[in-house]
Amino acid sequence: MGSEIDAKAVATAPIYIFPDSRRFNSDDVERLATSNLGGTLKLPHPHCIFELQDPDEPEACLASYARATEAGVDSCLFRFLPERNCWSDLMAAVEFLPNGLAEVMGHPKEQDPNHYAPTFEAATSMVWRALGLLSIPTPLAEHQLSPLRRRSFAKDGVRGWNYRVADIQPHIIASALAERSGSHASPRWHIRRGHWRTLADGRRVFVRECEVGDIARGGVIKDYQVNGGELV
Repeated sequence: MGSEIDAKAVATAPIYIFPDSRRFNSDDVERLATSNLGGTLKLPHPHCIFELQDPDEPEACLASYARATEAGVDSCLFRFLPERNCWSDLMAAVEFLPNGLAEVMGHPKEQDPNHYAPTFEAATSMVWRALGLLSIPTPLAEHQLSPLRRRSFAKDGVRGWNYRVADIQPHIIASALAERSGSHASPRWHIRRGHWRTLADGRRVFVRECEVGDIARGGVIKDYQVNGGELV
């Protein structure tokens, strides 16, 4: 991550809410996000917040605060804890680099890979999927926070009273995928594995798994054996 988070920017950042987590996490949205990874990511605003509701706990949600940088996009992942009526500590910080690369930093107290691996996946895919949906004409319903609730939020420094709720439409996604797949000649379909890449300066960068190519031109299937071992 770059410079420290600007509290004023967070308080006024436009909010995009994705209430349908099932559709948000669908394979079609994954393909849409993948098709949007070429070049440098673009945010709809210099600062914005993406919010995804938890399907298993309706009052809980994940929120990703994203901001534009010279290199691309930075984001911070948090979770709303309804049992405590507050937000969690920072769960993960992500630096999104061009061409689908992302460098992820977890909470310094979290050492168990069984915990931080799903968090890293959520931190990256949430932003990739949200920007994929915003790259097509996804319907956005404009809402305004009730004046009766503004006073309590204002005490915490919040100044942005408008938010947008996304209505994920499968037929719009299908149309966009069909249009994008016909824009250039594609190689045969294959799965590009997600993997960690170590840079020359020692940093580790996660390159996410994605589907590549045109299934109509045939496919290439590879199997990989995973053996357990100690973390290095």
